[in-house]
Amino acid sequence: NFDMVGRLEDDPLNLQAVGSSSIWTDLAEELNAPLGLDLTFVSDPYLPTDVGSLNAAEVPSLNFFTGSHEDYHRPTDDADTLDYEGLDRIVDLATAVASNLANRPDAPDFIRVEREQQRGGGATMRIFTGTIPDYTQEVEGLSLSGVIGGGPAEAAGLQGGDVIVGLAGQAVTNIYDYMYALDLLKVGEPSEVVFLRDGERLTTELIPRVRE
Repeated sequence: NFDMVGRLEDDPLNLQAVGSSSIWTDLAEELNAPLGLDLTFVSDPYLPTDVGSLNAAEVPSLNFFTGSHEDYHRPTDDADTLDYEGLDRIVDLATAVASNLANRPDAPDFIRVEREQQRGGGATMRIFTGTIPDYTQEVEGLSLSGVIGGGPAEAAGLQGGDVIVGLAGQAVTNIYDYMYALDLLKVGEPSEVVFLRDGERLTTELIPRVRE
């Protein structure tokens, strides 16, 4: 699966859901050797992308991802923002993976990764905070790759590289805790954000808006 792969540039290519099969990490590293892409790996197959249905059907999945950005789902995400040379390199790796799988005598094994317990799920979609999660990092908390210009997160002083560890009085250890905390936010009401920046624990106030 490719979601999203248009902004490689100098950033690493993140391969997600590698925990769904024992072959993914070693295979990707072997096939990437002549290509020289900077690879990072995330084992979680439950990230908000399209491979969830494959995992539910016990089919091993692999998601190619070049990172979140402030143009995501916005009209500014246009053709002139894409890294076409980077896309070619990603296609080379994906083609090598597909060819290897097609010529294997057996299908890759499937490993069921235990899913983090999820909570909430009500008001999240109408709340806008302006954070851009970094799904390429496996850290305790929610790592940010950036914030949307003019959004609540920028106004609160948050920036790329920060790791949110608390929101709305809730501890945040992963994306699921963060989504639960979003359900507790109220539009126009300040909420405390606890975050790490360069190892220092800081707090700020974020005032969410209605998602447009």
